[in-house]
Amino acid sequence: MFIVVYHYKVPPEKAREYVLLERRAMEICLEHGCLGIELYRDAKDPSHWMEIERFRDEEHYLEVREAVEGDERMKRLYEEFTNLIDVERCEAEKRIYLRML
Repeated sequence: MFIVVYHYKVPPEKAREYVLLERRAMEICLEHGCLGIELYRDAKDPSHWMEIERFRDEEHYLEVREAVEGDERMKRLYEEFTNLIDVERCEAEKRIYLRML
């Protein structure tokens, strides 16, 4: 199993819009082969969000990412995302994890 974890800072007043946008993005990622996606909000800091995407292995991840990045729907959603948050202040952090057990 290969997972990618994204951390985002989203202003709390934009949380509803963010969730709706993420729901649409998740559907596209799943269509292109992502095995699963989970979205969490920090219990103590409502502006901190974490998204976990699952893939079979790194090769599968790269194949899915390429397909997603080439999807015009995702390009439009990314524009909406950058308009929703202050990208300079709320830069996403991406980490990759390998399942060990």
